Amino acid sequence: MRMFEQLQTRVGRIPAKRRLWAAGTAGITYFLSGMTIRLAMPPLWKSSLLMISLLSLATFVILGNGVTAHLEPNARNLLFTLRRVTRAAGYLMLAALAICMLMVDRTAGIMLLILVAIANYFFAGEGGHQEPIRLAQLPTRIIGRVAFRIIAIVAGTVALSQFLAMARSDPSQQNANFNFTMGTYLAAGAACLKVHSRARKLCTQINGQARSLIRALDSLASAASAEATIHMEKAREEWQKLEQVLQNRIETGLPLHGTALLPVSNRKRLQGMVNMAIVDTPQGNQFVSQARTELQLLAQACNSRIDTTL
Repeated sequence: MRMFEQLQTRVGRIPAKRRLWAAGTAGITYFLSGMTIRLAMPPLWKSSLLMISLLSLATFVILGNGVTAHLEPNARNLLFTLRRVTRAAGYLMLAALAICMLMVDRTAGIMLLILVAIANYFFAGEGGHQEPIRLAQLPTRIIGRVAFRIIAIVAGTVALSQFLAMARSDPSQQNANFNFTMGTYLAAGAACLKVHSRARKLCTQINGQARSLIRALDSLASAASAEATIHMEKAREEWQKLEQVLQNRIETGLPLHGTALLPVSNRKRLQGMVNMAIVDTPQGNQFVSQARTELQLLAQACNSRIDTTL
């Protein structure tokens, strides 16, 4: 344990950007050596590549551990954006590969479609979405989560129908297969519509609640000293309502799955701004303008997806 701590201490002295480049190089080396091992070559070469692969993996883990925390804010945001784009592009490429493979080899295509459906569970988890985002990116976050959940639903439905067609290929069972497939497609369509409607409903609630909180803060800022306590309680109630909406997940209401509308870091930052505005307002308007600007950005980010008919 002490040796590992000493190693981490020495690694921590390396500049953050240099550590990041070295970790990226180690990761690429690990990937290339792992792919090359599959080629036909002498056993000695394979053993050497295996050792290189393991060493590269260990180097990647040691150098990459906590490196983002030491980066400059701009470099950190750029890295997180690149990671999100890479993850999304990889998922879309996997879905496209599954469709192409289904036309060539039905069994392999079904397996890839199942992988697409399962990968969405890990893709939509909170592990990679806790880094703060700019509120201007919120519409992209919502659209991406909804689109990938719909892709997963469609992939699982097609895989199920194709597997049923393979397992029950007897001509006498074709009518039953058709009825089951149509029922499954209708259920999948309803599930996709539910995901889409849920996102629009949440955006509508956030837009309305954010504007209600802005009005409460404006009333508090212009209130007389005798009425300040009443307006402070009103602003706190409006914030609690908005906070409850922001804690919802975009794709589903299940507590163990899905992506929150805003990462925890964003919610804590907004909460701090609102609390400071509420506490500070009786003595002045120093923090009200900051909270108001942030809430306006939040309302505008959801403005394009509101639906008052829901």
